[in-house]
Amino acid sequence: MNFKSGNKIKIEGGMSSMTDLVFLLLIFFIVISTMITAGVNIDVPKNGGSSNDKKILSVNINDKNEYFINSEKTPISSSKIKNEILKNLGKDSIISLYGSNESSWESSVYIIDIAKQNNIKISLNGNKK
Repeated sequence: MNFKSGNKIKIEGGMSSMTDLVFLLLIFFIVISTMITAGVNIDVPKNGGSSNDKKILSVNINDKNEYFINSEKTPISSSKIKNEILKNLGKDSIISLYGSNESSWESSVYIIDIAKQNNIKISLNGNKK
């Protein structure tokens, strides 16, 4: 009685996936080494990213969708907010937008549209306390 099993487990690793991995690593290191020797310049913000030379205009939106510029106590209507923003901003200025959780998103998008139409940078923030 000579029993032979027909099901033998062959443990062989596929070499095609290993060669693909080696070629990908080779390409990665070639690209990185050429970038290092070429000296790619990266502009990093100075002074911790502060913008001392730029004017920052704070626009606040409360729960009733009323607009406030900086720390003014009187609300500004949506028809006058564009003129007030453009009047208070100069070249290379930034709008810092603070919105309430209960304010509508349309009022925030309106300020973003004003900034985009006039090429003004904008910073979106949460509630200002």
